[in-house]
Amino acid sequence: MGHLNHADKSLKQRVARLKGQVLALERALDGQAGHEVDCLDVLTQAAAVRGAAQALMVQLMSHHLREHVAAPDDAGQRDNGAEEMTAVLARYLK
Repeated sequence: MGHLNHADKSLKQRVARLKGQVLALERALDGQAGHEVDCLDVLTQAAAVRGAAQALMVQLMSHHLREHVAAPDDAGQRDNGAEEMTAVLARYLK
């Protein structure tokens, strides 16, 4: 995915958002000194991490589909891009 080197800043922003969500989850698990960990806070942060990761994955898959499946004039390249996407989806949906 060489085209990602030139992708807009939104991918890096999504990664930064994901990183922030993971750090917030870690803080929620640690709790505050002397206080119990609130299960709802942890569940909320875990859901935020999942959402951020899924949003990143959707954007990456969208880039791949546009660049390697829809754009190529060569049918072989399109088939290869589709096969790659199928493999990624199989791993993602496991």
